[in-house]
Amino acid sequence: MCDTPVRLDDAAQRSITDLLTRLESGEQLAREDVRSVLGPVDETLADQAQRTAARIRRLRRRDGELSALIASTRDLVEVRDVQALLKRLVDRAHDLVGTDVTYMSVYDERSNELFVRASRGTVSSRFHGLRVPAGVGIASRVVQTMAPQWTADYGTDDDFDRDPEIDAAIVEEHLRSLLGVPMSANGEILGVLFAADRSARAFAGDEIALLTAFADHAAIILHTARLFSAVTEAADRAEEAQARAEHHVEAMSASARVHERLTALVLSGHGPREVAATLAESLGRAVAIADRENRLVAATTDEVDRWWRQGRLIAPAAEAVKRSRASGHCADVGARGLDVVCAAIAGSALLGLLLVGEGPTPLTDVERRTVERSGQIVALLTMQRDALTDAEERVRGELALDLVSGTADMAALERRAAVRGIVLDQPWSGVAVPAPDSSRHPLLRTLSAGSQPWLIATQSEGVSVLVPSADPRAAAVEVRQRWRATGGGPLIAVGSRVGAPAEIADVLSEAWECAAFLPALGMADGAFHVDDYAPYLAMFGTDGARALAYVERMIGPVLAWDARNRTGLTETVAAYADSGGSVARTARVLYVHPNTVKQRLERVTSLLGGEWKTGDPLFRVAVAARLHRLRSTADRTW
Repeated sequence: MCDTPVRLDDAAQRSITDLLTRLESGEQLAREDVRSVLGPVDETLADQAQRTAARIRRLRRRDGELSALIASTRDLVEVRDVQALLKRLVDRAHDLVGTDVTYMSVYDERSNELFVRASRGTVSSRFHGLRVPAGVGIASRVVQTMAPQWTADYGTDDDFDRDPEIDAAIVEEHLRSLLGVPMSANGEILGVLFAADRSARAFAGDEIALLTAFADHAAIILHTARLFSAVTEAADRAEEAQARAEHHVEAMSASARVHERLTALVLSGHGPREVAATLAESLGRAVAIADRENRLVAATTDEVDRWWRQGRLIAPAAEAVKRSRASGHCADVGARGLDVVCAAIAGSALLGLLLVGEGPTPLTDVERRTVERSGQIVALLTMQRDALTDAEERVRGELALDLVSGTADMAALERRAAVRGIVLDQPWSGVAVPAPDSSRHPLLRTLSAGSQPWLIATQSEGVSVLVPSADPRAAAVEVRQRWRATGGGPLIAVGSRVGAPAEIADVLSEAWECAAFLPALGMADGAFHVDDYAPYLAMFGTDGARALAYVERMIGPVLAWDARNRTGLTETVAAYADSGGSVARTARVLYVHPNTVKQRLERVTSLLGGEWKTGDPLFRVAVAARLHRLRSTADRTW
């Protein structure tokens, strides 16, 4: 049977229309509100209307939240900076859920820790950057479970492990209820998003669902932003790497060009000055080159003088030379405007130094390699110069040896000398220079390096130097001065008498005898003339100890008296003998009164006996006094 629909009267239709309108608006209705609209109805209808109104209200609110969520997501997609995105995510979440505080903790997979990176509504400076250790607090539980976690009252909840720093931050913010939801994308946990209130309360299911939904969307956006940031950073790094590579290639090309220029300079016969100038132009710094004895050879500016002190490298530079020599690379100095030192070495032999001043920026690796390659050029230059010097020294040395030996054919020697531009037919002074093996090589280098090289022959006791000069005393002085000017130590140089080329062997023989005689007299440094010691060499030979013993035997008491009383009896005896036994002439020589001379001679008589002024005894005493005077007053500063 088909029931006929009951037509509602106008009043009922108006009541139902009013109810539907109120339901559509999302208004919350109580039972009384339903009865006020429909009139007296049973409880079932009133309850149903109330439930329908509540459901419609929730759906409308949900729809608004989802609309806001979608709008926020669309806005956040445009943000590419990760830190700025974190702040925007927290701001959107805060506006969406409406809690007192919203913050985000970012997860560090390496340490299994979380760090608060963005917040909204906080007032404590302690909160930002807060570290959450592994396994501590609500955040760690969210990470472990990958599910939302919450507490209605943090202060009274003992369901999780605590950390004093976290507790202090939460207490300072007066937070009580907290809700944390995971932010994950592609199975990777990125962090935890928190909503918190300063009052104790339970979180409704729709609040948890809303924050979770936002966190899911935010995680995808954050993950995308991180990927985009990583790609951008990779592109920037690639661009920087390409720029560095291009710069490196250009620097290497420049270094190669410098090396080619330096090599060409050496091959074309240029020296250290041009090498230093070329390197200085390339580096834009002061450059100096020193020889194997650390003496300055070439410099581009006067400021390099500060790198030496009294002819010696400053201590930091000397230490850097040791390091560079050991490593074969540049060594830093950083003192007195000197940046690096590079030892020019061949094998283990030091051939020179390359010194580079400080610049506005540190030397690059390529520039340091340029300096090191330039050090090799300096070594090559030194080896080239040494080869030429060795060849010249060998030829000149062979000529000198033949002259010294006295056995070669003089006509042949003159022809050989003429080829070298040496004129043998002139007076020659021979200079004997004793030297041990350890110092003989630098001595040879130094004496051969003059603008007018001498003829030098190596002998078992040292070196013999042949100087074209008619003044043997001046020749000995010049030989010693050339050595001392380079910082050399004590040196004995004994000049012989002048001789023709055929007499050189005999002349040098006398000089070497004198050189052997002097050390026993206590003379270890000075320039001497063999004629001053010829009488004593004839009497004592080369036995200096015997000569000293003779002096002591003849005038020992007089020497002792002079030492005790600081008198000049020994000098008076020598002057008396030189004056032929004349008191008056002795007084004039000594610039004293004749009575003073008489008193001194009387004192000598009391010390030596009355016979000393007669004939042969006077001769023997005079020899001893003169020898002592030579030993005591020899001018060693010639």
